[in-house]
Amino acid sequence: MSAKKAKPSPAKAVAHPPDLPAALPPAIAALTGTLATLGDATVVTTDGWQGGGVEILVANEKFAELTGYPAAGLTGQNTRLLHGPRTDLLAPGATQGDRATRLAAGEGWLYRRDGTVFYGAWNFSPIIFQGRPSGCLVGIYRDVSENRRLREALLQSQKLDTVGLLAGGVAHDFNNLLSIINGYCEILSGKLAAVPHAQKDLQEIHRAGLKASALARQILEFSRRQETEVKVVNFNTLIREIAEIVRRVAGEEIAVELRLASDLGNARIDPAHFQRVLLNLCFNAHEAMPRGGKLTIRTCNHRVASAADRRVPEMTDGLYAVMQVTDTGLGIEPVVLRNIFEPFFTTKAHGTGLGLPTVLGIVRENGGHVAVQSRLGAGTTFEIFLPETAEPEQTSVTKLGALPAMRGTENVLIIEADDILRKMIAGILATDGYRVTEAATPEAAAAALAQTNLSPQLVLVHSHTKAGAALVRRLHAANPRLRVISTSATSPAALPPDFPPGALVHLPKPFALSTLLLKARSLLDAAGN
Repeated sequence: MSAKKAKPSPAKAVAHPPDLPAALPPAIAALTGTLATLGDATVVTTDGWQGGGVEILVANEKFAELTGYPAAGLTGQNTRLLHGPRTDLLAPGATQGDRATRLAAGEGWLYRRDGTVFYGAWNFSPIIFQGRPSGCLVGIYRDVSENRRLREALLQSQKLDTVGLLAGGVAHDFNNLLSIINGYCEILSGKLAAVPHAQKDLQEIHRAGLKASALARQILEFSRRQETEVKVVNFNTLIREIAEIVRRVAGEEIAVELRLASDLGNARIDPAHFQRVLLNLCFNAHEAMPRGGKLTIRTCNHRVASAADRRVPEMTDGLYAVMQVTDTGLGIEPVVLRNIFEPFFTTKAHGTGLGLPTVLGIVRENGGHVAVQSRLGAGTTFEIFLPETAEPEQTSVTKLGALPAMRGTENVLIIEADDILRKMIAGILATDGYRVTEAATPEAAAAALAQTNLSPQLVLVHSHTKAGAALVRRLHAANPRLRVISTSATSPAALPPDFPPGALVHLPKPFALSTLLLKARSLLDAAGN
């Protein structure tokens, strides 16, 4: 009995379109196994570009995952199925006439099967089979949405730095003008004491000047040129100060309600920083209510005495002053909520992802905490907790009064570039009996002192240049009891580090002339000149 010869098993066929060149199936068969192991979304296509796309022959599972289309259904489709209204095929650095560069490599907005958009990068290369072109391309696609977002955030940050420099320069000139306006208001107040109606008008000018001073300080804070000034504040006062700005931010379709506790405790924070936190939260609330709604700002006290009182795990026992910002907007998805404080994380088309990280950084810097609660379709509440202090609130004096009589006979050197401001300060000090030398620059001041042989006991200086710091150091070496008032917006760190405590006062512009006179007399009295 003879055994029957077994028939060989047929090789597993590779699916491909019937009109492919005869030499191509082995190439596709060889690539199919390789494509499955690649970590990138990859396709094999024909090399005939049609309307900005090519016909897909084979796609791996990674490409299917990226685009949402089943791999088996992609054969015969054109890569144009990923294109949409925002797709731009022009590669970075390519010209409109460079067709090959435009199509074979580039990046742009692409569309998944479900209509969602991602920013993709692609690169097509010819497949060489048996030493000659096969008539096919291999294309690799990547989702580079995160890279693009980070790149745009970096560019936006650089723009903000540039705007900050410009704003800082404008605010510097603005502060000089405000110092002059507010200073002459104080000078005139004494002269018009017997004219009540004029005194009332002068008070309004002074009040407007003080409001403008607060705006200038916020501009300098934005440009990072203003030294942080932590004070004992009451949230209610700071909220009321910018309530009108909040209403403008909210817009006409959003009702703004303030529910401020009358017994609210005080806390320690830079007032401009607190108001930046509030405005950031209000901007977010506005964007969460595109069809209008209600924005509520509440304040209250909160005592932490047990684990049940802790809104966040890191909270320690004690009293906290609290601000809540609540909107009736769309709410935040849980997956997004976990990442909202991550730098550069954003769900906005043109967002930087820096607003909420800034809020968290400011609050933590002052020993506080941020809590957030949100429900889809029901709105979001942000809570700001700062440790309460028993210290009294530090409020600015806004009532205009006559300048204090602070007479003296000491030598005072004024270094100030603004002619009008310098002459105003010099004039009021000379009226009070001081011997005043004034100059626009440190170099001019050094020349004036060399001519008069005067040794100043007090220096008012705005410039922190090398020349200014060198002059102050030289004067301090000659007179260890020298006192200095720095009127620069930035910290006077460039001045001598060995100044004794109380020998230097930082009084950034715009300052009250009465404050300058009091500080000058206080410094000189302490020096015992």
